[in-house]
Amino acid sequence: MKLLKWSGFLITILLFASCGGSKSTDVGENPKDLKSYNTYAFLPNQNKITTPGYNNEEINYEIVNTVNENMKDEGYRYEKDQPNVLIYVHTMFDEKVEVNADPVYTSYSYYRPDFYIGDYYKPFMYKDYYTIQRITGDNIEQIPYKSKTIVIDFINRKNNQIIWRGTTDNVEITDRRTARAVRNYVDEIFKQFP
Repeated sequence: MKLLKWSGFLITILLFASCGGSKSTDVGENPKDLKSYNTYAFLPNQNKITTPGYNNEEINYEIVNTVNENMKDEGYRYEKDQPNVLIYVHTMFDEKVEVNADPVYTSYSYYRPDFYIGDYYKPFMYKDYYTIQRITGDNIEQIPYKSKTIVIDFINRKNNQIIWRGTTDNVEITDRRTARAVRNYVDEIFKQFP
């Protein structure tokens, strides 16, 4: 009987140990310095969700709205002209597993104004987004971008350095109730915010 109890206890511990956790990477500046910033804007991306069954606009609207709510809760306000922090969102919804092979040095995808940008970014984007061509980050953790993953980068506008990167394994984005799952996913990322 004692062996059965200990076996059950050991299995429970192993299950908890094998569960995934939230991930965040603090790079460059002291992450506590993020609290000294108070303005932000988005760098729009051109990630298109082409996997059948997912609505690109719905998912991106949910991401932008949920990030905005969390930023407000953290004491930030939107500033299109001279924000302290730029937010760049990676949405990885392709059917195949993807890995960002070059997470330290990134070429930003917009080099000129008026390139196509989804309506979900337009009211919240950095006015001079097209001037940001390279984003760097010292010692940034390589995060495997699995299907249905969202990764959020916080970038210092003055030097284009990634300050903080967050994603999570604690929440899954399901095919059912996708909008709610996306909100939960982004909220889980912000639980790690320094």
